[in-house]
Amino acid sequence: MNQPHPAARPRVVVAGANSQTGRLLLLLLRDSGMHATALVRQPARLVADEVISDWTNNPHSAEAIAAADAVVLLTGVVGADHWAAYEHGMVDTARQVAQAVGARDTRVVYFSSLLADAGSENWYLRAKGMAEDVLRVLPGSVIFRLGPVVRGSPQPLPFEQALLQQAPDAPVVLYGEHAEQRTTRPINLGDVATIAESAALGMGKAGIYELAGPEEHSLAQLARLANGGDVAVRSAPLQTLACPVLQHSVRDLLARIAAPRDAGAPAATAAAFGLRLTPLSLAWPLDAPEPQGTQEAAS
Repeated sequence: MNQPHPAARPRVVVAGANSQTGRLLLLLLRDSGMHATALVRQPARLVADEVISDWTNNPHSAEAIAAADAVVLLTGVVGADHWAAYEHGMVDTARQVAQAVGARDTRVVYFSSLLADAGSENWYLRAKGMAEDVLRVLPGSVIFRLGPVVRGSPQPLPFEQALLQQAPDAPVVLYGEHAEQRTTRPINLGDVATIAESAALGMGKAGIYELAGPEEHSLAQLARLANGGDVAVRSAPLQTLACPVLQHSVRDLLARIAAPRDAGAPAATAAAFGLRLTPLSLAWPLDAPEPQGTQEAAS
């Protein structure tokens, strides 16, 4: 008697798979029984069926994308001091994916920014907007526009770290003009990975979606929530940061701080992709940062 052949496992390619979102997404894909191919620049040990390093220069990456049912593009650049780095790391990678996909209706998932704009003077937002322009012409593309992402303790993400007191009784310094009044709706890292998996597996329709957490607060309110109580908050110009590298990184972090233009869009997006948004209370307040010596000993 002929035995039936087992059904082929859906193939998902994750570009930028060694990012925080990528590592979590790979775990979800494994648990769902998907065949996952991880595209990375530097060799890395990842939970994937195949890992392709130096992917932007490796012809095997184009072959993997061409054979995939879905591609999740997570590549990004933060804190660079010249435009070419953003163009190469964000726009060119989108072009490579689009070229490898070709005319197929492959589901392509991309995470952009709420303020993405190909004409922006901010390099981060410009690159996000240009990458959107490249990918939106693909018939199967799903673009999620996000604000800041949070994870909670014990490994808070950069946005969370910027809200923490650096010493007892020290004020939280927020950079940028009128920083305390700026509002945003941070989204949980787990929600980002979950919706990436849902979209990659075919849930929802192609298009551009706004996505954010369920709660909107000013940065001053978020600082108090992150620290678990009333804290002093003050603003300062970005130029007061002495280190140019830090200035560039904080500049890009500030570029992502925005609230959705449509207040009801995130809930509608979550529903369309089967996601239940995680409240901030499940991640915050954050633990106090460990002393520098303890962190070095643990690393």
